[in-house]
Formats: sequence, structure tokens, C-alpha cells
Amino acid sequence: MRQADKHIYVHVPFCDGKCIYCGFFSELYDPLTVHRYSEALGREFDLLSDEGKYSPETLYFGGGTPSILSEEALEELLNTVLARVDTKNLREWTIEANPGTLSPVKLRLLKTAGVNRVSIGVQSFDDRVLKSIGRRHCSADVADAVIAVRGAGIKNIGIDLIACLPGVDDRLWSKTLEQALSLAPTHVSVYALTVENDTKLELLVNSGTVSLASDDHILRTIALTESTLQEHGFGRYEISNFCRSGYECLHNVSFWQGDDYLGFGPSASSRDGFARWTNRPQTGEYVSCLSEGVRPQHEAEVLSRESDSAERFMFSFRLAQGVDLAEFCRKHGVDNAQAEKWSRVLSSLARNGVVEADGQRWRLTSRGKELADYVAGELLVC
Repeated sequence: MRQADKHIYVHVPFCDGKCIYCGFFSELYDPLTVHRYSEALGREFDLLSDEGKYSPETLYFGGGTPSILSEEALEELLNTVLARVDTKNLREWTIEANPGTLSPVKLRLLKTAGVNRVSIGVQSFDDRVLKSIGRRHCSADVADAVIAVRGAGIKNIGIDLIACLPGVDDRLWSKTLEQALSLAPTHVSVYALTVENDTKLELLVNSGTVSLASDDHILRTIALTESTLQEHGFGRYEISNFCRSGYECLHNVSFWQGDDYLGFGPSASSRDGFARWTNRPQTGEYVSCLSEGVRPQHEAEVLSRESDSAERFMFSFRLAQGVDLAEFCRKHGVDNAQAEKWSRVLSSLARNGVVEADGQRWRLTSRGKELADYVAGELLVC
């Protein structure tokens, strides 16, 4: 079995609208298109298979909004995947969901299939803020969703929030965290608002209609987030992710640790050894390719050993556990010359107070977590 088969991502590109900040590929829900997508998805699984059924350790349905599918369409999607995936070694199966889109029937289908983790896109608990960023749910829908998921027997529930949204001050953000914690999730993701290309938010910022948070505001928000969540038993295991002990998102941890993975669906990306590829971002093109028996690749490249190991090394620093330099070099075949270069750069970063060493293991300091992009850049170019 390929190492990439252990971690599988399925992109479900359908939504009921477009949020102003969203840079991911998505399109409006259409029953006929969804059916064609599910058929094409099965063909893609078949094209990439080299040993019969896949036997992943983690499976992740992202989007888009997978939970927007009708009950019939969701059942078809699950059957398409389960016909090609052996779940006996599956440790985690996550599906992304939006409040207001999870019916009892959908939850029963998910639970029966083997889904054991739901990540709910909350973003904010303030109805005014939700409306301003193009979300289609209200705050009351969030509690209903959490209660429904838990009632279906799925106990691993994540809440996704966006920090530093326009109009959200320290008081409102503190209230947001309190409301999230009151729902007793096992996991909380907090990403600061960023401006992606070709989004409505980009237009609003460029026109001066929307102002972004200052650096000081962002740092204050991150500090408040970490202290509040830690007080309630959540550890910051990755720069933007917090969880109760034992509830890390295994799929995402595998990515940050540098493991290979396969992505299926429009715009999905894959990493298999030195090879990288991304699927065509339009569902119509994706379906057309697969109807002709052609892999729907849009971009593909083969990295050198040096570039590959540097990319994986850089991502590993996002995790609180850091990286054991010697172990990493052994695992990825990094030569002594490159290992010495990294060691020198890390020593320099340590003098600047952004990384620290514990034997051979290096990790970001509190200051380094706020300068993670800078650290990544230094490691990538050395």
C-alpha cells in the first residue's frame, strides 16, 4: 500500500452561497451536478487504486459544505466511497458541516457509515457579524447542530471560528469564546481573517469599505484565545488549533507531520513521495475528464529531494511538539550537509527567541508562533 493511501481527502464542492472571505473552490448546489460528481468521484478512486480497496487511517470530507447535500445525495456519496474504501484501519473520519444543514436522517447515515468526527463551521456567534460575512445560519442554529450531532452518537465535535472579523472587538471576541466553550466541543480551530485573491472581501478591502485588524489587535486576540481556551482544558497543539487531550485532528496532524495523502474531487491536492498534483477546479471539467478515463489533474510537479524535505520540515513546525531534527533527517533521507544548514538556521532563530531546543527537538516559542511564516521562510530557503 502506498503511504499516501493512509490519508484521504474528499472535496465536496457544493455550497448554498459564497462567504465574502472564502477562497476555496465551491459552486451552488444542484442535484444533477451532484449526481455526476459522485459518479466521477468513483471513477477517480478507481483510476488511482493500485491494490484494490483503499485502507486509510484518516478520511476527511471538506468543501464547500458536504452537509449541504440532500439526504439522497449524501447517501450516494457515502456509498460511492465505501464501495472503494475498507474502514477496518480507519481511526478518524471527519466531515465538515454548517449549522442548519444536518437533519436526523443525514446524521444517521454519517454515523452508520463510520463518521466519528464533525467539524462545524461556526465562525461567529453574533448574528450581525454572520450576516456581514455572508454566512447563512444564525447563532441559534449552532447549539441545535451540536446537540443533534451529539445526540446521533458522534462525540468528537469541532467548532471553527474566525478571529479579527470586522466589527469584532475584544469584548465581543471574549463572548464568542465563552459561547463556543458553553457547547463543550472537543476541538476549536481559530484562524485569523485573511484576504484571499478573487474574493468579495478583497474587493471590500481594496475599496476601503472594510478595514482589517491591526497587528496589535491580532496579537491581542491570539493571546486572549490561547489563555481562555487553556483555562478550560484546551491545549494549543498547532498554531491555529486547540483541543482537549486526545482529540487532535489526526488527518491534519498527518499533513503537518509531512505524511503523504491523496485528494479526490475538484481542486483537491495530493502528495505522494516527491510528486504533487492538484485536480481541475471546475466540477464540469473534472467530470468530463473522468468520463473519458483521464485523470483530472490541473497542475502537477515532481520536487527534488531537497525541496520535498524542506517543505515537510517547514510544515512540521506548526505543531506544538516541534521536530526532532535527527529523526526527521533519517526518515526523509536528508544528507548531513542540509541537516547542518538547518541546524545553523535554527541556532540563529533561537538567538532571536523564536525557536527553542530540547535536545534534538526544536519547537516554536510563544513569540515564534506569532512569527511562524517568517520561521517557515527562513527554513525553506536555507
